[in-house]
Amino acid sequence: MHIERRAFVGTRDASFVLMKKSGESPLAGITVVEITSIYSGPMAGMMLGELGAEVVKVESPDGPDPLRSGGLAGGPDGVNSIFYSLNRGKRFCSINAKTDRGRELLFDLVAKADVFLHNMRPGKAEALGLGYDALRTANPGIICGAITGHGPDGPEAHLPAYDYVVQAKLGMVDYQRDREGRGDLVRQVVVDKTSANALVQGVLAALYMREKTGRGQSVEIPMVAAGLAFLWPDGMAAAHAELNPAIPLEQMPPWLESAPGSFLVVLETTDGEIATGILLPPWDGLCLALERTDWLTDERFAEQLGRVLNLPELIEEVASEIAKYSTAEVLARFEEHDFAAGRVVTRREVHEDPTVQHLGLISEQAAPGLGQVRQPAPMWMFSDAETEVTTSLNSTGGDSREVLEELGVSGNEFDQLLDEGVVFIAGGDQ
Repeated sequence: MHIERRAFVGTRDASFVLMKKSGESPLAGITVVEITSIYSGPMAGMMLGELGAEVVKVESPDGPDPLRSGGLAGGPDGVNSIFYSLNRGKRFCSINAKTDRGRELLFDLVAKADVFLHNMRPGKAEALGLGYDALRTANPGIICGAITGHGPDGPEAHLPAYDYVVQAKLGMVDYQRDREGRGDLVRQVVVDKTSANALVQGVLAALYMREKTGRGQSVEIPMVAAGLAFLWPDGMAAAHAELNPAIPLEQMPPWLESAPGSFLVVLETTDGEIATGILLPPWDGLCLALERTDWLTDERFAEQLGRVLNLPELIEEVASEIAKYSTAEVLARFEEHDFAAGRVVTRREVHEDPTVQHLGLISEQAAPGLGQVRQPAPMWMFSDAETEVTTSLNSTGGDSREVLEELGVSGNEFDQLLDEGVVFIAGGDQ
């Protein structure tokens, strides 16, 4: 696997040294083959690679991952920084599964892996001969991890499912309504990324279970399931209580419908913005920090229920006080009284954050075709294991020869397969 270790920006506490530890990577020796595209599947494979698995991404010659170009500026083979973020550290093999020999090679490659990942629509893996029943016959220990949109079967399983579709379906757009009542999306592919994390969790649990039983299994992550689990604790707070609401639904203030998100605000200072939670404790800390001890006895705000019912007025008054101070001043006042808030920084400033630097959360890497880039370091901090700072990236099929020769394909046969269009390397042979 083409992995290089790069120096981090910043340092990590000695008890969490990421580099050159005595332990090996947690997934060392585990092989993953993925047929994935866009965000969710590729992100899951990348994360398993960071944990030490060897990951091979298989793309079709006539339909590689569309995110390679995606209309964004990039380097060779359409590579852009988003594709790099989701696929660094993998090897890339391109096989034409429309040919008989290509289907055989693809099956053999997948069946010999420990883990097979895909985010194809239901039935597509089976159409390629890569259904779980077929794979486990060849390899009883294989773990098949799949992300689907609306589930593996059911009334909407056949429909295309993108992040925004699931956000709309689950109430996320409703939860994001502004003060004028307009719904809005979370402006990130939050369901895709949640599904990726959920798939990694499922695969790790299945690998652990395989250690105990010797058997593999199939792990299905419907995006609607991952999204609902992510949204539920806070985003569905109002709906939790509908069976026995504390306040009749017709009397519930609109800001309670979006609680607790409505309690979280971005407020202007004299020179910037801060984010804070108006209703979070300590209440007296907020009052003391802003020198508004009168709020402690104000009948509107003295009790928590009053602050909830009078939230718009409270936000307005707090905003008026915060607007008197610079960001540094208000944060210093809050720190003195143990009230939490954070300075709003631009995305181009994040790498300069002192905590981000101290924990070594961002690495600087030389990305093929992109020059020097910043990437997040692996988020896991093990006491006796290494995580992988993955930096390599290849063109479509750029590792086809190496991957298939490891499978037992001779050099002469590979050349013949290349000539016949069974395998593919972008830009010609290497």
